[in-house]
Amino acid sequence: MDTNAKPDKRLAPEGFGLAPIHFAAGVIPLRICVFVRSEATADISPFLLLRELPGAQVYLGAVCDAGGRIQECVEIWVQALELRDLVFSGYEERLTNYSLDQRWSSECEATLEHLPQMVIVTGMEKNNPSPVLIKRQTGTESGPFISTEPSNWHVCKDDALLDTFGLPRYSASPFRYLHDPANAGAKTFLATSSDAQANAHVQDLDRLKASAEVAAVFNPKAGLIRVARYLPLGLEEYLQVLEGTSWQNPIPSVVEVFREGVYANLQAWSGSAKAMPFLLHGTATLPERLTEVFFLKISALLSMFKEVRSYVQAHQLPMLNLSPASFSLSLQEVDEHFPALWQARCVLVKTGQAHPFKIKSTEQRYFIRLGKIEPSPFLPEGLGAHSFGIGSVRRRNVLAEADGTVLEGTLVAEDYLRLDQNDLLWFKLPISDQRVEFYAHVYTAEALGPKEVRFRTVPTKLPESVAAVLKSTAGFAKAPYEIWPLLSSPCDMHSLGIIAVRVLLANSKSNVPVIVDDVLGLARYFGKEPEKEEQLLPKLKALLAREPKLLDLLSPQALLDLNWTPEKARSQIQLELWFEAMSWLLRLFPGAGSQSYCKSFGDVLPLALENVFDAPIQALENLALRLRSVLVPTTLANEEIASIILEQIAKI
Repeated sequence: MDTNAKPDKRLAPEGFGLAPIHFAAGVIPLRICVFVRSEATADISPFLLLRELPGAQVYLGAVCDAGGRIQECVEIWVQALELRDLVFSGYEERLTNYSLDQRWSSECEATLEHLPQMVIVTGMEKNNPSPVLIKRQTGTESGPFISTEPSNWHVCKDDALLDTFGLPRYSASPFRYLHDPANAGAKTFLATSSDAQANAHVQDLDRLKASAEVAAVFNPKAGLIRVARYLPLGLEEYLQVLEGTSWQNPIPSVVEVFREGVYANLQAWSGSAKAMPFLLHGTATLPERLTEVFFLKISALLSMFKEVRSYVQAHQLPMLNLSPASFSLSLQEVDEHFPALWQARCVLVKTGQAHPFKIKSTEQRYFIRLGKIEPSPFLPEGLGAHSFGIGSVRRRNVLAEADGTVLEGTLVAEDYLRLDQNDLLWFKLPISDQRVEFYAHVYTAEALGPKEVRFRTVPTKLPESVAAVLKSTAGFAKAPYEIWPLLSSPCDMHSLGIIAVRVLLANSKSNVPVIVDDVLGLARYFGKEPEKEEQLLPKLKALLAREPKLLDLLSPQALLDLNWTPEKARSQIQLELWFEAMSWLLRLFPGAGSQSYCKSFGDVLPLALENVFDAPIQALENLALRLRSVLVPTTLANEEIASIILEQIAKI
């Protein structure tokens, strides 16, 4: 036996096992497995959680052959059921299982259509798999996999059966129950959430681990599952590689999995600039290197904008959660004579958090942001926040329309109102012995005091007695109100603008919030005066010629981590193209001024949310094409230049 033989690097790394989660009859040559820690504790999950999103938990897994060798790593997306109540305007709108499943299905179909190479279809995307029971390892196992088996418990989608046992319906509630359809004895259900309605027929999920043989349960709530190829290179890591930083695999515990292929080559190259070439001008002069990195960063921004546009178009939902963590880079295996980073493509790895809020009799679409709203420099200030208070309502007119009663009036608040023309107003009026809810559009163009605003309600079905009280009452005191901003795709445009600041004007050592604040201030400065699009670039150049500090702010010294001065960086780049990129950047922020692609956060077509991205994408495509021609001139262009030089020499 050769004691010097190296271990197979495609097997599970030390400290982890591979547990199959997909079951089929007969011999299975390839298996989809989840990584399982050999020694899990009460504080550490047995599974490797990559990220957690509203509606999904994403775990690291692998596609393995029958010998347990890893063919490629994958992301295993498990439908999460933690989203239940959405509090909006004084009442609860429940997310139902039906809406959760529809959302999941549409995201799967959109990914399959736009990124078919990223998807591994298993059938678990549409049919709820049973929880997977991970068996305890006894040390006597001889196979390459951890022993697993599907549970006998399945999601109960039979509304009539749930009704029989006094439980909420699957289709009309967010609560899910598991049951064993083959059990002919007393019927028992397992509640998948702690706040689900319970009775004598309901137990909790601990029942799944009742057997001493079961060490852990994967997907205990029997959510839908989808599988996608794992991309280990995140956007932030990619930018740092371009800037000159060595890349290390983000999950050290499974680094052995990536000892081969393009990502392994990138790791070796970024550390020593040897092995497989990744840049066209990696060893050339610094001006060529700077221009190439400029081109690659513009290309990354272009693919980001296209990814977001495709998502918004497919779902007709904004994302409302964009940040660099939303993207990973897909690298292709290419010949050693082609620069590999030229094939890099940004891929969305996080789904959006928008949920539609339906209001009848209005074309405008409003969205609520699911999940927690944590402070982020990449999100618009106050995203999802709303103002509320107590005020009084003065009636101006009551109209009877086909869809219901319309109230026109004035809200007088106790505090200052900060309103946009697309904001949504909700209020309650005390009428007789009840409080009646209204939704209304505001009219900020009609100048009133800072604490007053005119409104017109959405048509509402009201009893005749209530409508009569409205017509006979001049005003209502102590009316609670809330004002919600319009959240839509311009919010995503803002987020992409902040990401573009990080891509072009900052690096890993920069104070990004300070740079963002300065850039936003400059964008608002340009927005003070109305101007045509073609006037922005000359005006920008004139301002930078007068203001050295602003010129340094918008200089390309952060494209490479070389500690260059702004002046030196400007001397090493195609400055005309750089200034065009800066003028494009200043137009990304909605409401900053007349130059902005979106004049406000409400500047969007309700039935074509993706259109806001068309103009910036077209500008980026033109800029990328011109940069590419600088880096790789055509043969015809070279011949033309050579002929001109020869003509001039002949004249001497």
